[in-house]
Amino acid sequence: MNIILIILGWWFLLLFALVTWKRKLFLSTWKEPYFLDTPVLIESDDWGPGGPHHAERLEKLLECLAKHKDSVGRTAVLTADCVLSVPDIRAINEASQPIYRRKMLDSCFPSIHSVMKDGMRMGTMVPQLHGLEHLNSTAFLKLCHAKDPRVKNACKDDDWWDWESLDSPLQAHYVDGSCLPTRPLPIEDLEILIKEAVDQFQRIFGYPSISTVAPCYLWNDDVERIWAKNGIAYIQTAGYRCPARDQDGRYIQDKKQIRIGDKSTAGGQRYLVRNVMYEPADGKNTPETSLKEAIAARRQALPISVSTHRYNYSRDKEEFILALEGLDLLLSKLEEKFDNIRYISSPELGQSIEAPHSTIQNPFQNTQYPPLQYLKGSKKLFPFVQRLFHRHPKLLYISIGTGLIAPITFLALLLRNNK
Repeated sequence: MNIILIILGWWFLLLFALVTWKRKLFLSTWKEPYFLDTPVLIESDDWGPGGPHHAERLEKLLECLAKHKDSVGRTAVLTADCVLSVPDIRAINEASQPIYRRKMLDSCFPSIHSVMKDGMRMGTMVPQLHGLEHLNSTAFLKLCHAKDPRVKNACKDDDWWDWESLDSPLQAHYVDGSCLPTRPLPIEDLEILIKEAVDQFQRIFGYPSISTVAPCYLWNDDVERIWAKNGIAYIQTAGYRCPARDQDGRYIQDKKQIRIGDKSTAGGQRYLVRNVMYEPADGKNTPETSLKEAIAARRQALPISVSTHRYNYSRDKEEFILALEGLDLLLSKLEEKFDNIRYISSPELGQSIEAPHSTIQNPFQNTQYPPLQYLKGSKKLFPFVQRLFHRHPKLLYISIGTGLIAPITFLALLLRNNK
C-alpha cells in the first residue's frame, strides 16, 4: 500500500509540475473545438481557367464524389479553391504600352464554368476564393515586357497555358516573386487586388466567398486585414503561414503552428487546417498513407481535411485515372471505418466552429443539414492528450520516461468510454 501511495504521490507531483510548466499550452489546446462527428473536407486548389480537357476531368471527379454519402445523406463535396482568371497574352502582346489584361473564367472558359455550376447545383462542389489569378499581375507584366526567359513560354500567343509552368516564386499572388527574396506588395495594390477578386467571385458564382486560401500559402497580416474588410471570415491553411520566401527560395514562416479555430490577430478570422495529404502526382501519397493520416486526425477529434490539388487530375490521363480511383478508395475506407462521417465544405466548417449549434447551410445549392456534434467536458480528454502528444513529441517522451503515460492514458480512456 505504501508503494502505491508513493507512486501516486510521485505522479501527482509530476503532473502538477507539468501543468504548471505548460499551463498556457494546455489551456489553449483544451479550448479548441473537438468533434464527435467526423467532418470530412476535400480541399482542392487551383480550379479555374484550364485546357479543354479540364472540364471533362472536373466533371468525372464530381461524378465520383456524388457516389459517396455521409451519415445524413449528403454527397461528398469538393471545396474547389478557384482561380478566377489568367493573363490575356494576346492582348498584352498587342498593347503598345505595358497593360495587363485578363481572361476571366466564366467568359473565356465557359465549359469549365458550366461544369462548376452543375456541381454547385448538385451539391458536389462549393467554390472558395483562391485568388484573382495564380501569379502577381504587376510582376508578370514587367517580366513579359522585359522578355525575361522565365516567362518565355507563357508569353507565347497560345489560347491556354498553365501557370504551373512558371517558376514556383512567380506563382505567388500576394507577394512579388520576380526576384528573391520576395517582396511584399504595397497595401494600396493589395486593396485593389482583393476587392476585385471578391467582386468577381460573387459575379461568377452568384454568392460571396466567406473563406479563402492563399496561392502558395504566401500571405501576411496586411492581406488578412484587407480580407476581413471584404467579408473573408475563414482562412484555410496547411497549419502554418508564410509571408515571404528568402534569397534561396525557402519559405519563411511567421506562424509555425496554426491550430483549428485559432483567430487571426490582424483580421479576426478563424483559421482552418489541412491535415491529410493526398497528392499522388507528387509520388508521395497513396490512399493507404492518406488513410493513416486521417485516422490520426480522427483520434484527435479533428476534422479530416484532405489536400488534393487540381494537378493530380488535370495532367496525364493515366495519372488522372489513378488519382481518381485512389480518392474513391480513400473515401470508401473512411465511410467503412467511421459511422458518423459528415461531408462538409470549408466555409461551412468555419461557420460551425463560430456557432456550434447552427444548421449547416450550403448557399450555393440552398440546402441545409443538421448541426455538427461536438465533444464536451471530460469526453475531450482522450483527444486532448492525443493532440498534445501528436504536436509536441517532447511531452510524450517526458510522459513515457516518468511513467505518467500510464495514469494519463488510463484516465483518458476511462472518461472517453464512460456513458
